[in-house]
Amino acid sequence: MEKDKEGGEGPGAGEEGLNPRKLARLIYPEYRFGVTDPDYALKLVELGVGGFCFYGGKAGEVLEASRALKAASETPLLIASDYENGPGQWVAGATELPSNMAIGASGSEALARRKGEITALEAKALGVDWVFAPVVDLASRPDNPIVNVRAFGADPALVSRLAGAYLSGMRSQGALACLKHFPGHGGTSADSHLELPVLAGSLHDLEERDLRPFAALAAQADSIMVGHLSIPGLDEAAPASFSKEIIGNLLRRRLRYAGLVLTDALNMKAISDEGRAGVKAFLAGADVLLYPEDPFALHEALTRGANDGLITGPAVELALARQDLLVRKLSPFRASPPPPETAGCREHRVFSAEAAPACLAWAWGEGNFKVKAGDTVGYFEPLTRPEAWRGRAFAEELLRLGVRVEPYRPGCGMRLAAGVFSRPRAGSGAINLSPEERYALEAAVAGAAGSVIAAFGSPFVLSGLSPAPAAGLCAFCALKEFQAAAARVLAGAGEAKGRLPVELSATEKQ
Repeated sequence: MEKDKEGGEGPGAGEEGLNPRKLARLIYPEYRFGVTDPDYALKLVELGVGGFCFYGGKAGEVLEASRALKAASETPLLIASDYENGPGQWVAGATELPSNMAIGASGSEALARRKGEITALEAKALGVDWVFAPVVDLASRPDNPIVNVRAFGADPALVSRLAGAYLSGMRSQGALACLKHFPGHGGTSADSHLELPVLAGSLHDLEERDLRPFAALAAQADSIMVGHLSIPGLDEAAPASFSKEIIGNLLRRRLRYAGLVLTDALNMKAISDEGRAGVKAFLAGADVLLYPEDPFALHEALTRGANDGLITGPAVELALARQDLLVRKLSPFRASPPPPETAGCREHRVFSAEAAPACLAWAWGEGNFKVKAGDTVGYFEPLTRPEAWRGRAFAEELLRLGVRVEPYRPGCGMRLAAGVFSRPRAGSGAINLSPEERYALEAAVAGAAGSVIAAFGSPFVLSGLSPAPAAGLCAFCALKEFQAAAARVLAGAGEAKGRLPVELSATEKQ
C-alpha cells in the first residue's frame, strides 16, 4: 500500500485519512525538563504528535529542545506552555510578570497589553509558539482554590477589557494565545486537578457572568481551552470537556466560535480513563487532546475509535485544519524570531517595578499604619521561621528606608507588619489560610500595638480576621519588585494607586 503524504499505513489508512499519524496529531503530551527523557519525546514525534506542552527548564535548554523536536517532526510541530505570568514563571533566566489580578487592580489596558507583548516576545525567543493564557475566569469565590489571582478580577467587563488588551499584545508579537477555562471556572470551589468541580446555575446565569468574557473575546481567540467542569444546568451527564451540548451547541453555535478547541490536561483527577476520555472529548468537538498521562495509550484508544467508526475522516481533517491555521498565523514570525537573549532582558525585567505602584491596592485602612526612618517594626509570616521568610525583599526595602526590622514579638508594644503569601497551586485543593495559620496571624495581630497585613498573593486571606489589623494592603503577587513597592507605600515613599478588583464583604473591609 502506498503511504500518504503524512506517512505510514495502518488501521484506518485510506481515502478518509485515518492513518495513525493523523490521529497522533490530535495529541499534545507534556515535556517536563529534568523528568521527560528526550529520546522518549523523539519517539512521540515519530508517532506524529501535534506538539508538546513544556514545563520548567533553563532558557537555553528550552530553546534547544524546541529546535530539536521541530527538526525531527515531519509535520509542523507547535510548542506550548502555561506562561500565564510570563515565561519566568516556569523558565530559569526568563522574566516573571505580575499576576493577572495585579493588572486587574491597575485597571490599565496599557499594562495588560505590555504583559502580553513581553510574554510573546520571550516565548518566541525560547522557541515556544503557543501560550495557554489568558485566564478569563472570574475571581468570584474566595474559596476557589485554582483561579484566584490568575483572574483579572470578579467583574466580567473588567476581565473582558484587560484580557482583550493582553490578546492584542500577544498577537502583535507573533505568539498564539488561549482563553481558559470555558465556560468559566471561577464559580467553583474545587480543584479540577483533584476532583470534578460543579458549576451551578442555568444558561441565563452563565450568560450574565462567567460566559461574558468568552463571548466578548471569541472572535479574537486563537484557541479556547475547555475545563473539566460539571455543569448540570447545561449537561447533566457529561462534564464540559466531553459535552457536545457545551462545546458544539454553546461554544460553536451560540457563541459562533470557529477556532481551535483544546481540552484541559487529560491527566487531571477530575476525569478517569484518559483513553476513553480523549475519544469522548474529540467526539464532543475538541481539536487537541492535551497532556495525557500515557500518550501512546491515548493514541491506541483513538485508533480503536477510528476502526470502530466512531472517529471519522472529515472530523479529523477539520481538527487538523484548525491546527494548520495556527501554523499559518505563526508563519510570518517564524523566519526571524527574537534573539535568545530577549528572555530575561533588562527592558522586560524593569516592567514589574514600573507597574507595581499602579497595581497595589488597599483593602482597607489607608493611612492607618505608617512607618518612618528610625521606627522599629516587627515582621511576621504565619508559622514561618525567620530564615524561611519569603518577604525578604519587603524587609530589605524597609531597612533601606531607615526602618529597623526585627522578628515580631507579641505583647511587648511592638508594631506588626505581617506578610502573607498564598496563591493557586495545582493539586493543593486549598489556597487561603489554614486554621493553624489563621490562628497564628490573629494571635499576632491581637498582641501588636498596631498592625498591617500585606497580602502578597490572594487578597482573600484578609477575609474575616478577628481581630482585624488596622490596615490591609494587597500586592496580588510575590515578585520582589512588588514587595519593595509595598514597603515604600508603608514608609510614605510610594503610593498604592490600584483598586481592589474583587469584592470583600463589609465586615471583611472593616
